Amino acid sequence: MEESLEESFLDQVRLGHTEWYRYFFGVVSILFFWLVLGSLFVVVPLVWVMIDGDPETAVDLQTGLITGVNPMINYVALNLSFGMMIVGVFVAVRFVHGRPFRSIITPAKRFNWRRMWQGFGLWLLLVTLASVVEYLINPEIYTVVFNARRFLPFALVALLLTPMQTTAEELLFRGYLLQATGHLGRNFVVLSLVNGILFMLPHLGNPELAASVILLPLFYLSIGAFFATITLQDNSAALAIGAHAANNLYSALFANYTGSALQTESIFLVTELDAVYALVSFWAMAVIFYLVLFRRRKEVPLAVGSTQDDAV
Repeated sequence: MEESLEESFLDQVRLGHTEWYRYFFGVVSILFFWLVLGSLFVVVPLVWVMIDGDPETAVDLQTGLITGVNPMINYVALNLSFGMMIVGVFVAVRFVHGRPFRSIITPAKRFNWRRMWQGFGLWLLLVTLASVVEYLINPEIYTVVFNARRFLPFALVALLLTPMQTTAEELLFRGYLLQATGHLGRNFVVLSLVNGILFMLPHLGNPELAASVILLPLFYLSIGAFFATITLQDNSAALAIGAHAANNLYSALFANYTGSALQTESIFLVTELDAVYALVSFWAMAVIFYLVLFRRRKEVPLAVGSTQDDAV
């Protein structure tokens, strides 16, 4: 965990301007940069497809992505739009609220890179083990689709852009929005659940929900709530940033799903999404992750401002 500090992660909302209307303008600014300016990265390839007139290419009206083209085109376009989300969060924090950008990540003077890599490494190990167990239980849903000529250049792009996409989401959900809801109360359980719901909402349009319209939303809610929990407990978003990057990199490079909104040049392709296994395995991974990285914690704080031992 971050070193003991007088101020906690949630206390950072006291910095700068905290009027309610600033949060309204802050959210509007973020959505403008992400959905309006960021959409230009998606619109340009779409226009190119329309002009090209290739009968093998088309636009998926549900996702807004292009079918029949190299997956890297969609991957780059979508991930670059998240770069604009980061710009939007920066503008909201620095200019709308007038406080340090670092404050939505940590109250410490420096970002804890070691903690981020701990989160990345442990989550990557856990998600790999979960896939191995699923393969042993149901091997027929895993198909090897590895093509070195396509995989290697895509892997380089994914290693650069995927952490940007996941960090953008963490800055928005576990940073800006989690701290904003701290104005309404300091109960960690309630704040985590609210953050999980907020994280779930933009994912409700994902085509993966065809596997289960009940369990998949609960899966996304669980991810958001868990990442919020470890952020509050660790007094920093470092763990969540690392774990989220590991999770999405694994999906992009090792085991993508055929019905995923974003197709990638992965090593394996999962032809059937088991919603029950996805949810149960995630909960198991979350428990192990928490116990390993917070094993020295003597007590779990119920409110902001309590002191606790270093977790590592």
